[in-house]
Amino acid sequence: MPAKLKFKLVYCSSEDPEFPSSELNAHSPHTVGWQSARFCDYPQELGFQFGANVKLTQLQILSHQFKIATKLELFVGSTPEGEKPTYQRCRFKRLGYLSLDSNERSSWQARELKSVQLDANGRFVKILV
Repeated sequence: MPAKLKFKLVYCSSEDPEFPSSELNAHSPHTVGWQSARFCDYPQELGFQFGANVKLTQLQILSHQFKIATKLELFVGSTPEGEKPTYQRCRFKRLGYLSLDSNERSSWQARELKSVQLDANGRFVKILV
């Protein structure tokens, strides 16, 4: 049966000091979430690591109600057998991309939870925003 996997953020290309990337490691109604640095270059990169190689069947992403990315590219990766698993040495495979709704219909009041069905194995996930 599918289970929620534990992960940790291991790479972030930029962050706003008031919305640090460490917020992506916490899951509660009290977290403020991550936001890229103001006036940053795009794409922004987020890298996540699992405790071991895992089979990914679904990925869920919750978007802010008005700070909405137009496109997210998804990658899964692992390091070669026998090497220490590090994000920097990982070989990634592009899975595809997804788009988020502009949220104009709700007057930018509703967050969007996007669920993506996957069939991939790896120890790392990279998201380009």
